[in-house]
Amino acid sequence: MPFGCSLAGLQGLCPPAWHIPTDAEWNQLFAVYITNGFAGSPLKFTGYSGFNALLSGVDFFNINFNFAGFATLMWTSDSHGAYKAWAHGMNSFNPSVSLYPSFRSNAFSVRCIKD
Repeated sequence: MPFGCSLAGLQGLCPPAWHIPTDAEWNQLFAVYITNGFAGSPLKFTGYSGFNALLSGVDFFNINFNFAGFATLMWTSDSHGAYKAWAHGMNSFNPSVSLYPSFRSNAFSVRCIKD
C-alpha cells in the first residue's frame, strides 16, 4: 500500500481518526453520481460536489511532474500485488474517474476520510 499502510483502510499518513480510503469507499462516493463514469465532473475543483479535486498532476517514479492542470491520480489503500496499489484518476476533458494499478513509487495525491 502507499504511505506505509499494511492493510487497506488503515490510517497511513493521515491524522489520527482519519484514513486513506479503500477502493470500496471511493466507489461509494462515485455511486452518489451514478457511477465512476459520471463522477469526475462533479468531483473536480470546478464541479458542484464540494469535493474539489485539484488537477495537480502526477510524479512518475520520482523523475518528473506531468499533467499539472490537466489530470490527477489519487491513491486508494488497496494493494495490487507486491509493487502496486490502486489509484483513481481524473482529467480536465473526461467526465469519468478511471481506476489504475500503479507502482507505489509514483507520487500521487491522497484524500483522507474521517473514521
